[in-house]
Amino acid sequence: MMKVNSLFCTITLLVSFTVRAHGGHDHQAPEATLIHLLWILPGIIALAVVAGRIYLNSLSKAYKINQVKTNKYQG
Repeated sequence: MMKVNSLFCTITLLVSFTVRAHGGHDHQAPEATLIHLLWILPGIIALAVVAGRIYLNSLSKAYKINQVKTNKYQG
């Protein structure tokens, strides 16, 4: 239950229902969508990587597959 509460609080703090922007911050500008996409893109990539790792771990546990870790060649 504690994880659900902390997750809910975090999401509530990150997602604002009102736009709080400084003067001159125009959401109606033609390039505003591109700028906001470029700003959030690293977060989207990080979430995709984490979700992929969780998915692969659950698959390996479900099918009882040992993941092989490769060592880098040190020459």
